[in-house]
Amino acid sequence: MLPRIIKETFLRRKKWVAVVFLAVLLGASLASSLLTVYGDVSGKMSRELRSYGANILVRPESAGLELEVGGISYTPPSARVLLDEKELPKIKTVFWKNNITGFAPFLSVLAKVNNETVVLSGTWFEKTISVPQLAPRQFANKAAATKEAPTFTTGIKAIAPWWRLQGDWVTEGDLDEAIVGAEVARKLGIAAGDRFNTDYEGKSTMLKVAGVVTTGGFEDSQVFVNLPLVQQLLGISYGIDKALVGALVTPESKIVRSIKGKRPDKMTPEEYELWYCTPLVESIAYQIEEVIPGAEAGPIRQVSEAESSFLGKTELLVLLITGAALTASALGVMAAMNTMVMHRRREIALMKAIGAHDSQVATIFFLEAGIIGLSGGLAGYLAGLGLAQLIGREVFGMPFSFSSIAFPVTLALAIVIALAGSFVPVRRAIKTEPVILLREV
Repeated sequence: MLPRIIKETFLRRKKWVAVVFLAVLLGASLASSLLTVYGDVSGKMSRELRSYGANILVRPESAGLELEVGGISYTPPSARVLLDEKELPKIKTVFWKNNITGFAPFLSVLAKVNNETVVLSGTWFEKTISVPQLAPRQFANKAAATKEAPTFTTGIKAIAPWWRLQGDWVTEGDLDEAIVGAEVARKLGIAAGDRFNTDYEGKSTMLKVAGVVTTGGFEDSQVFVNLPLVQQLLGISYGIDKALVGALVTPESKIVRSIKGKRPDKMTPEEYELWYCTPLVESIAYQIEEVIPGAEAGPIRQVSEAESSFLGKTELLVLLITGAALTASALGVMAAMNTMVMHRRREIALMKAIGAHDSQVATIFFLEAGIIGLSGGLAGYLAGLGLAQLIGREVFGMPFSFSSIAFPVTLALAIVIALAGSFVPVRRAIKTEPVILLREV
């Protein structure tokens, strides 16, 4: 009897069933798309934010004793402690090596150009390095380490694609070209293609302006050349003041409270494992310290904290929109179910008059709502996948990855929407006495 009653409902009341189905479908599709977005938005946003600068600074351990202003070391060369740039490729052997998007070394000196003091910074613009086949310290057996690609291309172009450059990049290995900051170019009255002479402690070098860079930051007051040129001026064969590293990280808001703010040496083995195996900016910096001798790595606070705050607020916004969409969908179901129940008052009265209990009548309506919710959830999930991919392509330029949790959660939410929207109309109907209902009809 029960299957027959439900079948008749779907056949004889197609209009109202379709309205409820549509309300559930809209809510489920939005929930499906936003859940898919939520599951991958941190990675997408972190990758997007990496195009605006590095978030980890690597320096020598004793660099804190040196005089540094605006990221430039003013310590005499003889008193500097330097890192070996040949160790930097080891950054791509840390546990979260695949989250490292790029890195670039820096070595700076104060040089003279037409009696103007300028900061001459040596760096990598676009350098292809060999990745060492080393096992990170956390692997007990070196043979267990994952094999790496033999090369990796990194440098300024990888960690600072936001540079606005008029002209061309300096070719790797070319010691006769430079990229000049916009402020320096304005003071010296030079542009791309011009030549100028630099002098450092009696060592003169003629350079060609390959391009002029504008960033709105300290870079506008610097001249950038290939790293070996600055090392030659200092009379050293290797060495850098610092390195900037770009890494995809998880926002701090997702850190388990028990380990938040704790030092690694104060954590229990279980807490340390969780912290180490989570792509936090602190844990990645710690892993960099493990592989580079004499290095001190830490987050660039203004970048990492702003990124963490932004990602956390973005995820909260996604959840709020999802909640609003589900609430609107439930209200739509409630309105449609209320009308459907009102049209079936006589049917309810007859069932109760022949002995049907309130729970039996409610079961019929909730089963119908559950079936509509399930079918609407399936259709909404498929529609939501398409919507999520559209958001990914139009907003981030890449599709979102499939979320395994989105499917069951969407179905569950769709059924809950249908049942929640049906609760008030059904409760109101079964509480009315059958005599009153029959008299009204």
